[in-house]
Amino acid sequence: MKFIENVETERYRQFASACPINHYVKMPEYVEAMKPGFFAYDLLGVEDDEGNLIGTALMVHRRNTKPSLQYSYIPRGFNINDLENRELIRFFAKNLGEFAKKKGSVFLRMDPDIARVEHEKNGRIKEGGFDHEYIREIFEECGYDHLGYPYGYGVTWLHRYTMQLNLDRPWKEIKKGIKRCSQYQSKNELRAVKVRPGTRDELHILADSQDQLSHKLGFKPRTAAYWEKFYDTYGDAVHYYIVTINYHEAILNMQKKIDEDEAHLKVMKDENKMEPIRKNIEAMRKEIEEIKALNLDVDEDIPYGAKFIIMVGNHVWNMNMYTKKTSMYNFRCAFALHMYALEELYKAGAKLYDFEGISGSLDPKDPYYGMFDFKRSFGGDFIEYLGEFDYVCSRSRYNLWKASSKMKSSLRHTVNYIFNHRNPDTSAEN
Repeated sequence: MKFIENVETERYRQFASACPINHYVKMPEYVEAMKPGFFAYDLLGVEDDEGNLIGTALMVHRRNTKPSLQYSYIPRGFNINDLENRELIRFFAKNLGEFAKKKGSVFLRMDPDIARVEHEKNGRIKEGGFDHEYIREIFEECGYDHLGYPYGYGVTWLHRYTMQLNLDRPWKEIKKGIKRCSQYQSKNELRAVKVRPGTRDELHILADSQDQLSHKLGFKPRTAAYWEKFYDTYGDAVHYYIVTINYHEAILNMQKKIDEDEAHLKVMKDENKMEPIRKNIEAMRKEIEEIKALNLDVDEDIPYGAKFIIMVGNHVWNMNMYTKKTSMYNFRCAFALHMYALEELYKAGAKLYDFEGISGSLDPKDPYYGMFDFKRSFGGDFIEYLGEFDYVCSRSRYNLWKASSKMKSSLRHTVNYIFNHRNPDTSAEN
């Protein structure tokens, strides 16, 4: 095997796009979109004895000011096609660490896009499932520090847990696995919840929706300019969708349904079958009253959120989705966005749909459990990654960076909370 320090961009892109563990952050476009976050990057690889490319890695380099030092990062780790090739993993991991050292970095961080162990769909570890703990052991043998198996958001540079839906099967089978799919779609259709492709000029809708959530949780939201960079850099790989509600149309639809149900009741004789219809009529009347009371009875498709997706090869990543909460339970905007995207990208040849991030906690009392419960309702698989690894080139300066980073992170969180937390009653869905 041979370690390659300068893989040609197109050669790198072709290998990475076809790799089963690829990710959009492993593509050269990611560096461009994140500028000026990285001051330099390298496209690295491994060739076999016949000169065939059998592994790739995107290594980015950052400079820290206080303390003054440089460190390197391989987002989502390297790409290889065979996770059982331990010799390749060992060779690549060792050479990547040494390359970062040669570049003058204090340490190299890597968070491989490799599942740790197999889980059931409910998140429990599957008895007799696959186990990739040997990869962690190989990294440690190569001199890497493993940073543990934390839960939650914000404790790792990239999330350690996600839900992935297999699309490489008949569409009818996929829909059948989605909880209450037909019921929710019917409710959204009745209430004029619609999804359509969005344009670059409408990226502010995503930014505005995220801004509302930031008021509740106290984080710094992404601006429209941030999304514009990704939109421009990834080009045709970007799929952007907007969800809208037309409350006036919803009122007309529900009133029509009420009239039809009342006419149907007049000819029915079975009291047991009549009672659920009466309850549904009453519920729709209350919805109509609430819409009017909130002065929402306007004949206009009002944006209620957006979804930003990147598709590389046949993999889809739900990079970000934010929808404004409505006070009415039956307007399921987040569900509508996912269903529209799933069907559109399925038609475009997608084989794997990544919901991009859950906390990893299976405790119903966890504040993010609802997000996990919502995402797993689509029938996807619970994925736990191996976590983060640091190849330390200078232990003393690395320890200095860790202490400084922890202090700055705490300060940044406090400042963001103070300046962004304004309205505790405003919330959104992701």
